[in-house]
Amino acid sequence: MKRVVTAFGIALLAVAATSCRGYSADESDGPDQPIAFYHSVHAGQNKIPCMYCHYTADRSVDAGIPSVQLCVGCHVPGSSGPGAVASQASLAFPTAQRDTFWNRQASLLVDFWKKGEAVPWVRIHKIPEHAKFPHFMHVNAGLQCQTCHGQVQEMKKVYQVSSLRMGWCIDCHRGDTKLSAAEEASVRQRSSFVRRVRDLRAAGNDVRGVPATRPNQRATTDCVACHY
Repeated sequence: MKRVVTAFGIALLAVAATSCRGYSADESDGPDQPIAFYHSVHAGQNKIPCMYCHYTADRSVDAGIPSVQLCVGCHVPGSSGPGAVASQASLAFPTAQRDTFWNRQASLLVDFWKKGEAVPWVRIHKIPEHAKFPHFMHVNAGLQCQTCHGQVQEMKKVYQVSSLRMGWCIDCHRGDTKLSAAEEASVRQRSSFVRRVRDLRAAGNDVRGVPATRPNQRATTDCVACHY
């Protein structure tokens, strides 16, 4: 009986390890939003930088959701400045003569602005409360938004590309996840873990066990790094 239980436990661990890494999704998995905000138009066609809308990503734990005021700054120019009256805001782009679909979506934005309400966006990316993913540390290390969120500049409907599970994080920290050459070079230069190992080696400490175990490791895998 003990052997059966042990074998079952090993099999369960194997499945769990696989589930931490295996993940498949496509655009059909993305939730419907109150306004059809196409990233393929904003970030792709119009080449608006991610940081223009998600402006706290490099200095906050959260990337931040753009406010209605930020959106109307483009779609209703002048409606958020000094002396402007939100209730009198009128759509500047796209105009009624353009694609009626886009006009209708942008008009929904204006309605939220007039009512002084936030757009009730449906959250897509969410990790468990007991785990932390500080955006600013990863952005400042040189990682691109697409590394975790996929090619958002090509998406009409944003969906969760990465599993966001523990194994996915560990794979990247250990250096098993492929990064672009520019990202890899930046991380190697800015990672506190890499710098720590480098400093210990320079001070004459024996750090041979680190590269021998995980030669490509980019960041610590200590529990307190994500569970604090």
